[in-house]
Amino acid sequence: MAYNGSNTCRIRSKMLTDTQISHFYTHGFILMKNPFGEACMQQIDQADSSNRKKNNWSSDFNKLACQFLTVGELVLEMVEQPKLIEMAKQLLDCDEVHIGACGFGEALNIFSQDGRPFQQVDWHSDGGPEVKQVSFRTALDCHHSGNAPLRVLPGSHLRLKAEVWEELIQLEIASGQHQDIPSISFVKHPAEVEIMLDPRWTLVWTPSCWHATGIKTTIGLRRAIGWNYFPRGGRTRDAAAVKHIFSNQWESWSLQRQKLWGLLD
Repeated sequence: MAYNGSNTCRIRSKMLTDTQISHFYTHGFILMKNPFGEACMQQIDQADSSNRKKNNWSSDFNKLACQFLTVGELVLEMVEQPKLIEMAKQLLDCDEVHIGACGFGEALNIFSQDGRPFQQVDWHSDGGPEVKQVSFRTALDCHHSGNAPLRVLPGSHLRLKAEVWEELIQLEIASGQHQDIPSISFVKHPAEVEIMLDPRWTLVWTPSCWHATGIKTTIGLRRAIGWNYFPRGGRTRDAAAVKHIFSNQWESWSLQRQKLWGLLD
């Protein structure tokens, strides 16, 4: 697909090295310098400031996906760049990918499910060994230790979900805080990596890795922008949101673009 957009968000990174690819396969993530540059992040930040609090999305659509898509052509062209698509193909070891999920904003605007008055996401996995996906995630704000940094369990994308879950629950019980077997877990795992993401870096990872967040104890924004590439036959979670936001445009897109956004079988 030809990239015909402005140079604002044209990526500047080289292709991934063999050692980076190996690290992704083994651990489920790598960190790379933000390939889009400061000017691109500023433009996305300005678009977010303009759109914030303007839209109340139907529960039929993923809210964060809608916020991503309302940035408009800028983000469409950003994720369609051939270098990014080639990176995704490398990491997924396939010859065709599509964008099946995307999001922009603050995913932490919820309280902990166990009733504690904290903003924190519990341990979970968005897939398992059978779900091949690669996500590019860039922070617009600093996700430091008081701003609910992402916590990732390296290598867990290769393990059975039931096995990892049992490990987490046993650690929870061992903490001595529970009367009964807990249904959710926030426990610190001895092998977890806390990723204090900020706009200088981009996390390239598979959400099939088990992940959680720290507790948000500071005031301020915790935004990130991200999208997931899947191989042929993979998930198309946000195809409905794409059709909704671009209701008057998507049918006139090239077949190549429609296919890339998961709108064609």
